[in-house]
Amino acid sequence: MSALFPVPDLPGAVRLAVRLNPLSYGVDGLRGALNGSFAFGVATDFAVLGGLGAILLAVGAYLFSKIEV
Repeated sequence: MSALFPVPDLPGAVRLAVRLNPLSYGVDGLRGALNGSFAFGVATDFAVLGGLGAILLAVGAYLFSKIEV
């Protein structure tokens, strides 16, 4: 959603949904890399995407260790 519309101009409920969607931070980072305008900030983008990646890696490693062959 934030790929098409600026986040500060969105209504409150939609703005909350955009902030909870991790893909918004990836789109924001890509937009910032291409034209220099970040909605959330480069540090926030890296923190959210890195944190989500670490959490998903930990869950995947845990579930993989539980596989019985």
